[in-house]
Amino acid sequence: MNRYSLTGFVPDVKYTTFMHKEKLKIYDFDGFNVNTVQKSGLIGLGIPGNYIAYSKWVTPKRTRTYPYRDIYNTFSSNAKRVTIIPIIKDEGKDGENDRINAITLSWMNLINVYIILGWYEDADINQRNPKKKDKITNQRLNAEYVQEKLFEISKYQATALHWNTRHFKMDFEKVYLNAVASYQKISREKNVTMHKPKNHLDMLEKFKVDNHFSIDAFKKETLPRSLGAVHREVVTEHELESLSQGIKGVFYISNYLGGEYHLSADEIYWQDEQLVIQESKNTTTGKLPSDVDIRDGLFKLILFKNMENVGFGNNINVPFVTRLKLTGNLIGKLKLPCSDDLVSNFCNLNEFKQAKQKTIRLLNQEAAENNLQILIAKNNGKTN
Repeated sequence: MNRYSLTGFVPDVKYTTFMHKEKLKIYDFDGFNVNTVQKSGLIGLGIPGNYIAYSKWVTPKRTRTYPYRDIYNTFSSNAKRVTIIPIIKDEGKDGENDRINAITLSWMNLINVYIILGWYEDADINQRNPKKKDKITNQRLNAEYVQEKLFEISKYQATALHWNTRHFKMDFEKVYLNAVASYQKISREKNVTMHKPKNHLDMLEKFKVDNHFSIDAFKKETLPRSLGAVHREVVTEHELESLSQGIKGVFYISNYLGGEYHLSADEIYWQDEQLVIQESKNTTTGKLPSDVDIRDGLFKLILFKNMENVGFGNNINVPFVTRLKLTGNLIGKLKLPCSDDLVSNFCNLNEFKQAKQKTIRLLNQEAAENNLQILIAKNNGKTN
C-alpha cells in the first residue's frame, strides 16, 4: 500500500467528548496504586475539584491494547491529563516483546498529555497455554516510581511537551535499564526464558549521542521505516486529486511550541474537491464496531480535526474534512451529523436495541459539536 506525505499545523487542541459512558472513578492520591486501579480515572489531590486525569497502558505498543480509548475517556475532565506507559513489555520468549516509540511521544506532546514512563518489576507464569511455557502474565509496574512522578506532575506548571522532553532526557535510560534488569530477575525467579536482554541494550545504545539519551536519535530509530520512504516521495496535485480510498497518509505536524511531529491516518482520499482524512473501524460479526474501537478512532481524529494549513508540496492550504468510518452488518447508511429523525429511522431500520441507539445519538452529538463527519454503513460495497 502506498503512503503519501502531507504537512499540517495545530494551533490549539479543542474537542468535546460524548462517548465516555460512565463517570471516571476517583482515587485518593495517597492510596493510588497503578497496578490495581482502572485503566482510566481521576486522582484526587486533597483539594476539592483538584484532580489529575490518568490513563494507563498495558503495553507500549498501542495497536494491541487500545490505550487511546482510555486517554479519550480522560477528555471528559478538565483536569491535567497523564498517561502511564511501560517503557518495555517482554512477555517471555513465547510472547511479544515491545518498546515505546516516537510516534507515541509525538501524539502525547501534541495533545498535551503528560507521560510517565514505567517498568514492570514482577509477573506471574502463564498457566493458560502449556505449550507456551516461556511466557509471563499479570505484569506489575513499580508503583512507587509512578506515584513519585505523579506527585511531580501535580506541582509542574509547564506544558506536557516540556515535561515529556525533560522526563525522557533525564529518566529514559534509567527506566529502560530498570526494565531490562527486572526482566532478568523475573527470568531467574520464575524459571522462564525471556527475550535476550542484549537486544534491548543494543537498541538503547542507538538512542544515544555522545553516550547520553537523545530524543532525536530515539525518533530516528523508532519511527516506522516506512516513513523513510515518505521523505523521498513527491506528491503532485494531480496525484492527490486522483486519490481513492486505501491510500495511507503520513502527516508532518508543527505547532506553536516548535518541533516536528509524525501522525498517520488510515486513509486519505479526494472527494468533492476536498481531502478526506479518515479513520476506519469495521466489524464482521456485529452491526457496529465495539465502543473500544469507536473511541480509539475518535481519539485519533482529535488532532486531525484541529489542523490548519494542511498541504503537500507547494500547496499549503488544502481544504479537508475529518471522518470516522464505521462499518458492520447494517442496512443502509447514515452520515452524521444529521437530524434526529434520520437517526431514528436508521436505528429502526437496523433494529438497534437501546444501547446502540444511545451510541448513535452520542456520536451524532460528537460530530455536530466538533465539526467532524461520521459515516456508518454496511461493510461491503462502496459506501463513500
